Amino acid sequence: MTLRRRIAVLGAIGAVLLAPFAVALTGDRAADPAGLSRPIGEFGSVLANQLDQPPLTNVRFVGSETGRDGLVILFFELRPYPFVASRLAFLASRCVPPDRLEPWGMSGGFIDGDPATDPELAYLRSDAQPPCP
Repeated sequence: MTLRRRIAVLGAIGAVLLAPFAVALTGDRAADPAGLSRPIGEFGSVLANQLDQPPLTNVRFVGSETGRDGLVILFFELRPYPFVASRLAFLASRCVPPDRLEPWGMSGGFIDGDPATDPELAYLRSDAQPPCP
């Protein structure tokens, strides 16, 4: 093996080993939404579990949205090891005040493209939803 190839291999190994530290250092997250019943980290862990993500997945809270009928949508970035690619995902709930939300009682999914035009989120925001009791 040539010296250049050895350096390239060692550089690739180093990049894979150091990636978790780079993600941790650059992972600015949005401010936690006010009034949640549990820490935002619990919501992210439940979402990663619901979506069958590998154990070494970095979950970062990126924002929230509220709407009529108590609609609450929490947005997360999921970045599985080796933390090169990421996907946007959400947890959503209706008819439950934020201070009574339980992460395992919320539905979740991946977002395809823009959150404003994602079909599943568009349906959650639509008038097709039955009113809260």
